[in-house]
Amino acid sequence: MAGLSSRREPGRVRNPRAEYYAWKMEETERLFDELRTLSESGVPIIVEGRRDEAALRKLGVRGRIYCLKARGESRHDFLERLNGSSEAILLTDFDREGKKLETWLYKELSQMGVKSDLRLWSRMRSLARTEVRSVEELPSFVRALEHRAIGIRPLVARLPRK
Repeated sequence: MAGLSSRREPGRVRNPRAEYYAWKMEETERLFDELRTLSESGVPIIVEGRRDEAALRKLGVRGRIYCLKARGESRHDFLERLNGSSEAILLTDFDREGKKLETWLYKELSQMGVKSDLRLWSRMRSLARTEVRSVEELPSFVRALEHRAIGIRPLVARLPRK
């Protein structure tokens, strides 16, 4: 034992849940690959704001993304822009307001004959659980998962104690 150092690397921690985080990372990557594929095939994605759009762009989504609250237009004017689409992916935030908005969009789009995909939203919500409340937090969530999967403590800004 004399040859072993008793100090650990500051960034590395023993992580008994590394396998769980690796699995979660694989599922998240699979989910975003599916989102990218659907988006590139022409299926529009509906998000709440510009930051949500920016977050999806950071994650490699290249297709059409419509921001519901970005233009200051009414919800019905927004729906008219989607006229002609046969399907759409709904990615509202995971909070109470986002759920209400998602329910309203689903009903309205169904009446217009647009098939709304909620499967990705619900899978993303179940993977992120309490760690993510909005779409704009997804890139930092993915980064934290990558670190946890390899056993590195995610960097967190800490305030100095007074």
